[in-house]
Amino acid sequence: DYAATRSVRSNLQWNGPVLGGRYTTSVDITYSRNLNQPGTFDLNFSGTPRFTLAGEGGRPVYVPMTSIDPLTGAAAPRDSRIQSKFNVVNEARSDLQSEAKQVTVRLSPMTFSSKLTWNASYVYGNVREQFRGFQSTVADPRSVEWSRSGFDSRHQFQYTLGYNFFDAVRVSWFGTLRAGSPYTPLVGGDVNGDGLNNDRAFIANPATTSDPALAASMRTLLDNASGDARKCLEKQLGQLAGRNSCGGAWTQSAFLSLSFNPLKLGLPQRATLSFQVNNPIGAADLLLHGENNLRGWGQQAMPDATLLYVRGFNAATQRYTYEVNQRFGSVLPAVTAIRQPVTVTAMMRFDLGPPR
Repeated sequence: DYAATRSVRSNLQWNGPVLGGRYTTSVDITYSRNLNQPGTFDLNFSGTPRFTLAGEGGRPVYVPMTSIDPLTGAAAPRDSRIQSKFNVVNEARSDLQSEAKQVTVRLSPMTFSSKLTWNASYVYGNVREQFRGFQSTVADPRSVEWSRSGFDSRHQFQYTLGYNFFDAVRVSWFGTLRAGSPYTPLVGGDVNGDGLNNDRAFIANPATTSDPALAASMRTLLDNASGDARKCLEKQLGQLAGRNSCGGAWTQSAFLSLSFNPLKLGLPQRATLSFQVNNPIGAADLLLHGENNLRGWGQQAMPDATLLYVRGFNAATQRYTYEVNQRFGSVLPAVTAIRQPVTVTAMMRFDLGPPR
């Protein structure tokens, strides 16, 4: 029954002059319903809860307490299997859906200028999708729910600036400012025993939790976390975290191009010389702050999504022992493995052949 993905889309567009005809504007509205979206289903998962974690909002655990190592909190998933000889047996399915809504507004001047050129656009997007608990779980992994998509970056600004200096050098700057993508507060480990490390964290309230060490660590994190991460945690205190309930930091990217008039440089008319700088914002970060004190300019923000690490299990109280990750939500370059490089490209083009 697996089927290729399908989409039903509708689009409405308007464009025309505004502000006394000095500018031209276009508005584009798009809605898309996406069907037969891919997902996985664990055919070897029994789905029988053995007990629940009362201190974590009644989270079900699918292995008995004897299958959890009290020293490390690691759960052996064999007791959550239909056939204990096998672990996870994934079946690819195409029974999920998603929907995307987008509004784009573009603005550019109507008058032509040989020196200054520009245009700007704003994009509002809203993307929701279905998922199974095998992707992100706090309850029955087989259930299907809706949440924000991991690609749901709500706001995006794009702009282009160009200026011709003395008819000798044309400088063009292409920039993008984008809202951060959502992420999920996670547990670094498998606490429900389904064999997958995708459990959403229970965000303990320091004022009500009975674990003094956990309360002190959460209080420290809330005092020192970034604004976005702190707001995300505060609105979910005492609850199991929602999927993609936190928003990442805004990011910006740019591309710089310089092209030279060959006649002004004494070059043949057939020659074209240009320089291109990818990620000039990252170059400015490196020049101003040095390699050891980068601020992350021009880099994709990839927040640390792990909120809790499992450090043990107490069978008497039916509670896990957690360590709070004080770097939760951090986007510092020092803890980011993937970076956008700064590249400079010089290009010389020369037309060959007979005179035209």
